[in-house]
Amino acid sequence: MRTSVFGISIKYEEWNGQDSLPLYISASYDFRIACIGNKRCIVLTPTAELATLPSLKKQIKKIQELDKLPVVFDLVTISNYRRKSFLDNNISFITDKQVFLPFIGTLLMEEIEDQKPPNKFVYSTQQLFLFYMYSKKKRLYTSDAGKELPYTAMTLSRAVKQIKATGLFFVAKDGVNQFIESKYSRYELFERAKIYLSSPVREVGYIDKTQVTEDMVFAGETALAEKTMLNPNRVKTYAISEKDYDKALLAKELIDPDEDVKLELWAYKPKQFSKDKNADDLSLILSFKDTHDERIHQAIDELQERRLQGQ
Repeated sequence: MRTSVFGISIKYEEWNGQDSLPLYISASYDFRIACIGNKRCIVLTPTAELATLPSLKKQIKKIQELDKLPVVFDLVTISNYRRKSFLDNNISFITDKQVFLPFIGTLLMEEIEDQKPPNKFVYSTQQLFLFYMYSKKKRLYTSDAGKELPYTAMTLSRAVKQIKATGLFFVAKDGVNQFIESKYSRYELFERAKIYLSSPVREVGYIDKTQVTEDMVFAGETALAEKTMLNPNRVKTYAISEKDYDKALLAKELIDPDEDVKLELWAYKPKQFSKDKNADDLSLILSFKDTHDERIHQAIDELQERRLQGQ
């Protein structure tokens, strides 16, 4: 709850008019009386997505039929388009960086909407992105991601900022709960995000097949052949997190194709998003980012089409 706005103190009181409002209005906001300096107003904090401008104007009219006080929207952020429509229609709002309160004068401070896009996601951001892709939810709350991903709240907060900077997602709050929501279908999102995504493979070598453990999953051409029409390679490929394996134990060259397997060390656990004995589809696709083999590209296109088309 804000206690001041650009140096002007704010004190709050309860507003009891919401019970007299239609449910579609009363359920969409938290209502409070706010004293900003020596001016009183009704502050509306959205608990759901904001309605269209014509609907908002009707809602304001309904509220002011009960109480003649000015109505102010308390927002996390505001888009350039929404801000212009509010200014043009004399609708008051407050964000962390912008204020429009015509009943006590106007204060405006530019909010940087478009941060510089990142060159590449760090791997914690990439995992948050993949978690969103696999969640199959239009809106993903970061608190849900925090329960599944091995990162602190601070690391996830940085990941959300990096995701927001791409312009591919809406980032906002539902009450106190932050969420991300893609602007695109899953297929188009993945295509647009590829410039920010990296191969999870950090190191590659060979081990004796007797050294394969339960923490390893099929990866590379072995996993791709399981999921597509690609002919499997004679030497099987596995993957494991680089944190779970000493890379000094990797042989740099293949000695015996009948006794050795290829092992990829990944930046994150290849089982993180996997539902079976293979690495997950999207990480598998990313693991071939540097290949120029036409057979691989055809198999990748087949896998991506099947996994994401229509989502």
